Amino acid sequence: MSTVKEMTTYLLNKIDITASGRGCRMWLGDIDGDGRMEIVMVQPDTGFDDRYFPHSVQCATAFNLEGKMLWQIGKPDPEVKGSGSDIPAQIYDIDNDGNNEFICVMKDELCIFDGKTGQLKEKHDIPDEHAHDCIIIADLEGKGYPQNVILKNRYNKIWALDTNYKVMWTFEGNVGHYPWPYDLNGDGADELVAGYTVLNGKGETLWTIDMIDHADCIWVGDLDQNPDTGVAVLVGGQDTTAYSADGKLIWRYTDTVESQNIALGNFRPENPGTEMGGLDRIDRSGPNGLDGMFLVDSKGQTLYKENRTVPGWSSIVTTIHNFDGKGSDHLLAYRRGGLQAAIYDGYMNPIFKFPFDGHIMWTDLIGDGQTQALIYSDSEVHIYSATETDLSKAAVPYTRPQPKRLYNWTRYWGSEMDPKQYAVNYITGDFTNTDVFAWANGELKNGAEPIKRADFVVLLVNALGLRAYERKNFADVSRTDYYYDAVGIAKKLGIVDASDNNFRPKDVITFAEAASMVKKVNAAVEVADGDAPMTKKDAAALLLGLK
Repeated sequence: MSTVKEMTTYLLNKIDITASGRGCRMWLGDIDGDGRMEIVMVQPDTGFDDRYFPHSVQCATAFNLEGKMLWQIGKPDPEVKGSGSDIPAQIYDIDNDGNNEFICVMKDELCIFDGKTGQLKEKHDIPDEHAHDCIIIADLEGKGYPQNVILKNRYNKIWALDTNYKVMWTFEGNVGHYPWPYDLNGDGADELVAGYTVLNGKGETLWTIDMIDHADCIWVGDLDQNPDTGVAVLVGGQDTTAYSADGKLIWRYTDTVESQNIALGNFRPENPGTEMGGLDRIDRSGPNGLDGMFLVDSKGQTLYKENRTVPGWSSIVTTIHNFDGKGSDHLLAYRRGGLQAAIYDGYMNPIFKFPFDGHIMWTDLIGDGQTQALIYSDSEVHIYSATETDLSKAAVPYTRPQPKRLYNWTRYWGSEMDPKQYAVNYITGDFTNTDVFAWANGELKNGAEPIKRADFVVLLVNALGLRAYERKNFADVSRTDYYYDAVGIAKKLGIVDASDNNFRPKDVITFAEAASMVKKVNAAVEVADGDAPMTKKDAAALLLGLK
């Protein structure tokens, strides 16, 4: 049964967005370089059936967290009422100069605007009049930084562009709503889960997924909560299937009519493995239809099915991470047909209900690690948090790199379980608790196993609550490693360095190395200095001394 019944939540701000026009979708990103996220409301064009034809951007309007309008590109169209598909726009530092740009397709051109001013930096012809259903950003060429733009039409063709915005390759097939890029084989270049086909960075088919209709939602994540066994690819459509990274079927879930949305997360921490929530489109008949939420375990077995009788499509079900400030995963649903938008625990109990219907986005707005939720209508944005947070103060005084979940944002909410969010859980082996000090107390008695350099840094960074953002990590630290963020923070703050740009994450840390790191954070803790390997018990004693 659930241990969480309700959550105290604070309304941090209300923002008037009427200047952006009706029918907008929200993008979030640090566009002005102040360390905080800004809000960009994007209005699509109109006048056609978006079940068959892709949108372009009609207007984009940027606001800061105080509600000040920073810039506006284009003019709002009063005839626009909304959109039923993606809008081709993203926020990302596409030229890798340290500043985030606003990227979109307007008037059959791929346009790149300065995030700070909204001024056009460059524009490029798109390869086809329908190549603007959405924008996907990936590292197809294995350069270590995602700079390949991928465009698609509604359902059957993809165009992959090089860093000069020239077509490298195309793919025709059943590509679904929003393909998802991920380095599945660890070779340094992204593969692309394009509907029911998995492509390598050259556009060659690696393996296929046995499903019919089209892919509504794609997720990549760790089903068994073991980073050594690799990730799984999950695709929702007529059924939901889970495949290993090399294309072997793990399970097929058929107890749905149509799996419209899926979402991976550690929704029931006391259970082994990862759970998958989702939205089942139960009945398409009638003007409003009927749907309900469901939850399955890591083996594909049903944990919960909603017996919904109130008509009305649910808009979305997805994962919200760390809204409670305790590192937890919850399900976020905003729904129509008389059901309030809400955040649910793993037993489908609403722990927070939003006061009005609307679309919802979530992120850590100021970079302090705490997640906020933003619900919006055509006129207002309301920002909620489980802690009283001052939105005027950023945790870092410089541009924050755009998270992958936000630079590949899609209204279908395909995404991935970011292993960096679960780094402490992987190290401690406890997915019910992210408290480093609680783990350390236990290790004082039996922690004889040596501790790796990467794991020590993860524990040190989390114990001290350190915040920083490093644009260029060590050469031997991959974007998909659970310790990527922690090592990047330590590098940025000068806690660790390496003359050859290699961190050696899997080496056992020595007392001398640990002592050097502790001294660099000015911690008043004595550490034995020497080349002897450090055990988890030794690390636990050191960390408890920092408390």
